[in-house]
This record gives sequence, structure tokens and C-alpha cells, in this order.
Amino acid sequence: MRESSLPHLVEFLEYLALERGLSRKTLSAYRNDLNLFGEFLKKAEISDVSAITREHIREFLQEEQGRGMAEKSLARELVSVKAFFRYLAVAHLRDDDIAEVMTSPKLPAVVPECLSVEEVTALLAAYDNPPEEKLRPRYLRNRAALAVLYATGIRVSELCDLRVAGIDFQNGLMRVRGKGDKERMVPFDLHAAEAMQDYLRDGRPALDLSGRAPYLMLNLHGERMDRRLMWQVVEEAGKAVGITRSIHPHLLRHSFATHLLANGADLRAIQELLGHASIDTTQVYLTADTSRIAQTFRKFHPRA
Repeated sequence: MRESSLPHLVEFLEYLALERGLSRKTLSAYRNDLNLFGEFLKKAEISDVSAITREHIREFLQEEQGRGMAEKSLARELVSVKAFFRYLAVAHLRDDDIAEVMTSPKLPAVVPECLSVEEVTALLAAYDNPPEEKLRPRYLRNRAALAVLYATGIRVSELCDLRVAGIDFQNGLMRVRGKGDKERMVPFDLHAAEAMQDYLRDGRPALDLSGRAPYLMLNLHGERMDRRLMWQVVEEAGKAVGITRSIHPHLLRHSFATHLLANGADLRAIQELLGHASIDTTQVYLTADTSRIAQTFRKFHPRA
């Protein structure tokens, strides 16, 4: 892959892979679109993202149109650019999201993939029995991480940032800091509570080398776990229980939302739990809930 002239592109693609769980094909499309944008900025002698204006984006799209780019491809390029600037704002690399108000045609929503209940059950048991006693702290940590991801639907970055002080075991709530530094209280179930308490009692002390680490999830050096390591934990669990398709942390978030919806949860409640700013983002799970749609049809259609 050629080196990009667009600053922060590598971090953005890593965010899409680790945080959003996007496929390699989708990441490649983002990379190609934003490399073209980077080349345009290089010709315009712009090397700092803070110097990019909305007019630069318009000029880039006009140039692409002049090269004979199809309307569908132009729409996809604008989607890529908008996602990039949204990331810059969320990551505090820019103070504003200049592309937010730029309109682009709605592209078909991608139906989120999710695990079956049986697959989730197997995955959550992947770290139950460490083969060696020295692996027990890591296994307890990983078991707790999987339990929390599925029980709460929080993003992997939110779990990495979760502090021990933000967990209220008495009321079954945790204080989660999401996108835009917005805090929300997220409930968790007894299974997640037990997994976290087992880890806090019998695993985390062996990882917290300083005895003062504020974060719940720690690596083997006693530091805050990062998204890449969390990805490896989930991927390793999938392989251990024989799940052959690609497994990543965001898949547990998708599964959390889809399973809630399938069991009758209100879409607005799911929106609040997931920390979505707009209900439109949450509605994509309606498409994934095909079993419930079929059951509703069979129950209520007069000729079914």
C-alpha cells in the first residue's frame, strides 16, 4: 500500500477496523477514496487537517466529477470524507465537523451481522478453564471482557476506558464515556457482575503492578488494554470454540442489540443503551431482526 498524504488516515482506518468491525473490502474502499482526497490536498499544498475547509471538499468532488467519476462513486467518496471528518471531531483532532451538513444520497444500509444465542453462549465460556494456573489472571480478565461486551452492548473503546470506580455493583450500573465524551449509565446483568467480581478478586491484582491502575481492563504490564488487544481476545475466543467466521468485538454489540429487539425490547431503549445520537442509526437492527418479522407475519396476517 502506497503511503498516504492524508494525515491521520492510518488511525482512522484502524478505528474503523477495531471499533466498527468493518470488513477488509469496506476498509479498502475507504482507503482508496481518502487516498484520492489526500492527493488533492497535497496538490493544494494542504498538510494540516485543521486547514481543510468545506470548499476544499467541494472542489475535490468537482474535480472527481470532471474526471468522469460516476454519480454513485461520487456519493461513496463523499460518505468516506464525511466519516473521516466525523472521526477527526470525535478524536479531538479538529474542533468541528465541517462535513456534517454536507448532503449526500442515502446509500443502502448494511445489515449488521450478529451471532446466534448458541454461538454467544459458547463464546462466553471460552475462557472458563485456564490450562495453567499462571494463565488464570488473563483468563479471568478475558472472560469478564466478553461478558461485559455482550451484557451491555458498549463499544470496545468504552470498555477499554471503563474505570473500576465507575462500576456500581449494588445497582447493576456502570458509567460509560462514549463518543463526544458523553457519559451514560448502562445496566449489566448478574453474569457480567459475577465475571467482573471474579476478575477483580482473583485476576486483576496480579495485573495491577502499581496497585493504583484506574481502569478495569489491564494488559500484562498493568496498563489500560487497547482496542487491538481486545480484538485479539475476542478473535482467540472464537477460534477456541470453533466459530469459523470472522469474530470481532463489535459483533457482540450487534448481537446485543439484535437479541434485545428479537425479545421485544423497545427501539428507543436500545438506542439509549447503545449510546446512539440518532434513532436512524439504531433502526438498522430492524432489518437484521428477520425472525421476529416472520413471526409477526405468521401471527397477524389473516392468510398466513
